[in-house]
Amino acid sequence: MNKNLEEYLPDGNKAQYRFMKYRIHKILLVCCSYDGYILEEDGHIESQINQEYLDLNMSNPPSFTRVSSTREALELLGRDDSFDFILTMYNVGELDVFSFAKIVKERHAQIPVALLTSFSKDIYRRLEEQDRSGLDYIFGWHGNTDLIMAIIKLVEDKMNAEEDITDGGVQAILLVEDSIRFYSTYLPELYKLILLQNTEFLKDAFNEQQQILRKRARPKILLATNYEEAVELYDRYKKNILGVISDVGFVLHRNDPPESEKRDAGIDLCRRIKADNPLMPVLLQSSQTEFEVQARQLGAGFIAKNSKTLLTQLHEYIDKEFAFGEFLFKDPDTGAVIGKAKDLVQMQEMIATIPDKAFEYHTSQNHLSKWLYSRGLFPLAAAIRRGNKSQFASTQEHRQRIVNLIKDYRTLLGQGVVARFDPETYSDAVAFARIGEGSLGGKARGLAFMNSMILKHRLYDKHANVRIMIPRSVVIATDYFDDFIRLNGLKYIISQEFSDEEILSEFVSSTVPARLQQELKAYIQTVRTPLAVRSSSKLEDSHYQPFAGIYSTYMIPYVDNGDQMLRLLLKAVKSVYASVYFATSRAYLSSSQNLISEEKMAVIIQEVCGTEQDGLFFPTFSGVARSINYYPIGDETPADGVCNIAMGLGKLVVDGGRTLRFSPRYPQKVLQTSTPELALRDTQNEVLALSLKPEEFRTSIDDAVNLHRLDIAQIAGLRNARFVCSVWDRENERISDSPFDRGRKVITFNNILKYNTFPLADIIGDILRLGAEEMRCPVEVEFAVNMDVQAGEQQIFNLLQIRPIIDNQDNRPIDWSKVDVSDALVYGQNALGIGMMGDIADIIYIKSNTFDSLSTEKIAEELLEFNNRMQDEKRSYILVGPGRWGSSDPFLGVPVKWNHISEAKVIVECGIEKFEVEPSQGTHFFQNVTSLGVGYLTINPFRGDGIFREGELDGRRAVYEGTFLRQVRFEKPLWVCIDGRSNKGIVKEEGDK
Repeated sequence: MNKNLEEYLPDGNKAQYRFMKYRIHKILLVCCSYDGYILEEDGHIESQINQEYLDLNMSNPPSFTRVSSTREALELLGRDDSFDFILTMYNVGELDVFSFAKIVKERHAQIPVALLTSFSKDIYRRLEEQDRSGLDYIFGWHGNTDLIMAIIKLVEDKMNAEEDITDGGVQAILLVEDSIRFYSTYLPELYKLILLQNTEFLKDAFNEQQQILRKRARPKILLATNYEEAVELYDRYKKNILGVISDVGFVLHRNDPPESEKRDAGIDLCRRIKADNPLMPVLLQSSQTEFEVQARQLGAGFIAKNSKTLLTQLHEYIDKEFAFGEFLFKDPDTGAVIGKAKDLVQMQEMIATIPDKAFEYHTSQNHLSKWLYSRGLFPLAAAIRRGNKSQFASTQEHRQRIVNLIKDYRTLLGQGVVARFDPETYSDAVAFARIGEGSLGGKARGLAFMNSMILKHRLYDKHANVRIMIPRSVVIATDYFDDFIRLNGLKYIISQEFSDEEILSEFVSSTVPARLQQELKAYIQTVRTPLAVRSSSKLEDSHYQPFAGIYSTYMIPYVDNGDQMLRLLLKAVKSVYASVYFATSRAYLSSSQNLISEEKMAVIIQEVCGTEQDGLFFPTFSGVARSINYYPIGDETPADGVCNIAMGLGKLVVDGGRTLRFSPRYPQKVLQTSTPELALRDTQNEVLALSLKPEEFRTSIDDAVNLHRLDIAQIAGLRNARFVCSVWDRENERISDSPFDRGRKVITFNNILKYNTFPLADIIGDILRLGAEEMRCPVEVEFAVNMDVQAGEQQIFNLLQIRPIIDNQDNRPIDWSKVDVSDALVYGQNALGIGMMGDIADIIYIKSNTFDSLSTEKIAEELLEFNNRMQDEKRSYILVGPGRWGSSDPFLGVPVKWNHISEAKVIVECGIEKFEVEPSQGTHFFQNVTSLGVGYLTINPFRGDGIFREGELDGRRAVYEGTFLRQVRFEKPLWVCIDGRSNKGIVKEEGDK
């Protein structure tokens, strides 16, 4: 990334430069009743000014206060001197305008004063005879309101010139003209041209903030009415002048009499400017056509003032020489146009392909930088102008430098903003765009927040050779979900009972609104990678109501056929829409006391991080990191955070599969790889990857329908294996960290965590710290990393999601020295939860004598029936069982979803002999359990870690007993206390507490 471009972007520590700091808001208009009538009734001056501002996409038009005489004006100014500008007509009472202007300057020197008068020889003769020192400007009025607007802009330009041009880099046009009639004609045309040009290149801006910045960074017009003033303005601002438009004959000094005019002063000025900068465009105009030859000899343009096409010629010259309009690439030998560019995307494409001779011609003449300057793209223009041919070994190197500068600048502009999706201007430089006007949904809001956080804290290239970014994302706002439901008459699904399969079938066979189809069709034309289609509901991942993993995420491959790609994308979007009404979603909404009819779904479409190999697509690794760790090991503390990572797609991590757990503060101390035995037994044993065969993306409630599970033997030949794998050296009974050794692969991440081949721990530490600071609560982030890149390219760290971790701990302190745990039914020292509860009387537990890891799916089915009964009875319960609850791997624990256990208020993961429990942190299931205030304990009583009195419960009468489950109900509610400070939790009978 080019450092010269970065300094012009906003960050959290440096205030962005404010263009047009000084504006005209209040105008005092001094005119007699007749002139006032003409202005208001015939000219409709104020309404026309307002409309003119609106038409030109400008904000905050000024307000007018009218008085009918100079005496009245002075009285008003005595009471209120907050006016920004005074505009006076000629006939304004006994105190003439010239005396009035001098008094104003004596009393209110800060307020500029301009005279507006109709054009006649008699009036101009009188003007020449008067002392005009109190007047800043004199204009000839023909009843045209566009002159009023031009006067306002001219005064504002003068007020802001020094700061905006010198400090902000704004460009300017120098107009040198002493004829009131001519500059009163030119100014409206020049401003109209500038403002229309400004409106055109606003289309490149990604959001309203960038549009406002570009509006205010438009070129300014500087008016000089004599030679001395022209030279002074040129010398002061010459580095930022786009071009000069000058009369030929004018006076040398301010207040010189007209008869002292020097006939060829403009020729002298042109000669002086061309000597200083031969490339500076100068347009001379005169009614004396004999000056045209001299103008051409000096390399200047020339227009005859009495020409019938004066304004047309003026427009054409400015478009060409001041770099307004489209950029025309020309053959330097023939002058033939060989290409055009109307925006940065086309400019980048053309520079990469035009012939060397044309490239050298345009760069040597500063055409590229001038075109960029005129559009307010100052940092890019300056960076390109700084590089000349002599600095590069070849034309190709120079060309590639400019292409890279434009590409980097476009990328930086797209960072940290939520852009509106526009099919005409959208490109791969836009990191985050929205389609529609509704809500973005909770997950997308988090994504947009991360996008801005990356820019604000300059994270994107903090680490060498690593690009930290969000994947390119487009969000379909919730209004399209409403339109989809209404268009297809799907409201009935809310109130009726259907299976998930039936709901999905109804949704997939329905029609997406035509406008959305057209916008998605435009979007996929910019796509060259597989896409993840993710839920972003109104409630999902919101503060205090996280809905992590409740809805579906589908992935689709990239295919060259645009129609087929669109069909795949639409099916994925409709499948995500359908997941709002699946059984798991309904159960979660009910348990969180939300109404399903209130839920709205936005959809995030993201490029999948990774690369392709053997028809599969996946990242090097993915992970989930949390800024608080409730299960610290050894030297770790809760504040150090915790991270779970896995090779391949992150669904393995969030669904509770086998991953590698480490502390970002102690990345070299990993329990799972501390011995060869643990590494062989407890590290990742399968990798998830996306199939690139479109036919495998079938309609299914299983959002992993087209994901492949690769075992350890299958990943041995994958390119990404070298980054994350070690090798089991059977002969020497050791783990070798060289991925090139022969033997069984073991996914240890040693090369990353021990030898820092990728700065993962530092990146995770930064993101967790900044995320928690910005959100004012602990956070969880999902991410994916692609290290499999071409030589010289940056490796990618993609931030996929951020959500708050809701800590509902009771703040009342507990003195555990006074708590007798000897008679506890359940006690553990790895606990997370909500403090004290006193309304639960039921414990349901998996009978250890019937538990079998091969039967976990049957246990889940039995538990679902039990949970439904408890839901009907409106009773809560404590759930105890072996293994990891909510795991997608049935061999690690019972594979329950939320609707299986939605009425449980305390969940206990209880290890048994040969079935030890590792906590379920880093999973969607675990996140939802904690966010809803469910108590959570992890115990392994067989090795003295915690208590579970299964024998005592076995001796009590069962309210329910099935093949695997047993329910015991107590006469009085149990006493449940979980203390987040000490990570201790206990369940006792009420009388024993």
